[in-house]
Amino acid sequence: MADPTTVDPQVLSFVRGGESCFSPDDREHALDLARRAPVPSRFEEDWRRNDPDAFPWNRLEEVDAGFTRRDVRVQVLGHGASGLVPLEAEGTDRCRAMQLIAGDDYDAKFLYYHKALSRNAVCFRVMPKFRSSEAVELVQTGSGPGLATFTTVLVIARGAELVLYDRWEIGDGAAAGIGHSEIVVEEGAKLVYITEDQAGAAPFYRRGRVRLERNAKLEWYSATPGASWHVARLEIELAGSGSEAVFKGLFAGTAGMKADHRTHQYHSAPNARSELTIKTLLSGGARSVYQGLITVPQQAQKTDAYQQCRNLLLDSGTHADAIPKLEIIADDVRCTHGVSMGSVNKEQLFYLQSRGLTRRQAVVTIASGFAEEIIRHVPVEMVQERWRNLVSTAVGRMKAEG
Repeated sequence: MADPTTVDPQVLSFVRGGESCFSPDDREHALDLARRAPVPSRFEEDWRRNDPDAFPWNRLEEVDAGFTRRDVRVQVLGHGASGLVPLEAEGTDRCRAMQLIAGDDYDAKFLYYHKALSRNAVCFRVMPKFRSSEAVELVQTGSGPGLATFTTVLVIARGAELVLYDRWEIGDGAAAGIGHSEIVVEEGAKLVYITEDQAGAAPFYRRGRVRLERNAKLEWYSATPGASWHVARLEIELAGSGSEAVFKGLFAGTAGMKADHRTHQYHSAPNARSELTIKTLLSGGARSVYQGLITVPQQAQKTDAYQQCRNLLLDSGTHADAIPKLEIIADDVRCTHGVSMGSVNKEQLFYLQSRGLTRRQAVVTIASGFAEEIIRHVPVEMVQERWRNLVSTAVGRMKAEG
């Protein structure tokens, strides 16, 4: 059977590196584990507000994975791809190890199916001291039939810097999508990681983890319009002293779309700092769940961690839940969290209408400004415009009220 994958020549070596990570026997074993693994229980705190049985488990094996179309393309600007090499140059063991599935992971069923049915993972390494102020744009598209899968495995070597725009898109006919990203930022390196998923009507599960070593830095920007069923479980591990992480996320949802974000800021080393902000902008019956956790064990003294979730509900019928949590054992730390939720501020609305704007124009102005606090930080102008269009779609479909 012909492989229905198309690959941009510039990224071909990276994709081939990922294909060799797992043998057919590995995949067959993963499929057996996926079939036997339990569906996540709603007794798990993370699953109390979402139904794991609503994911279309019975459709994932409707067709052979080889029939699911996959397209991968990359656009490398600035210095080009000269500093990027396939991860398999170090041997496949590291690529395999970075995608290890823990036996006690209550979401393991998703990850086993991903491992069993995925093809052509994108796995690459950024060479030491590589620098580029321009973004590498990586677009992965999966179309039906079957399960659309997405995989990004990346190592940023010591002292290197990279801006990566990693966009995952589900095309027509896919039963569902599962994506998995694993990233290591080595000592003194910096990653600006921009993620976006476009799932359309397909149910979608995303797992993403970034590990920061000593004095490593991360800026992670994320946006989604949601999906008919959506879960994104995202973890940042600050494993090295002096590491710093900033996460800014945006969900602009409308037309009944859903997004369920679960974040974990895990401080396993002292003298590290993390800051996380998620904003949701909801109209037309959209629903959001945010569950955030900051963990600080005894050895992670001098931790500075912050987490906030802000929700703007543009019309009736929308709903948001936000549950921030702290697990702190260390005693010399500064950890705070905050949540805000509500409709458009009436005083702001009155002020703008007094300046000649209609009510709808005033709401659009307020909502756009709310989202702009995330968008303006994204260092790629093309991405900023894409995300402003997401916001315009959500705002444009709000009900006429008041």
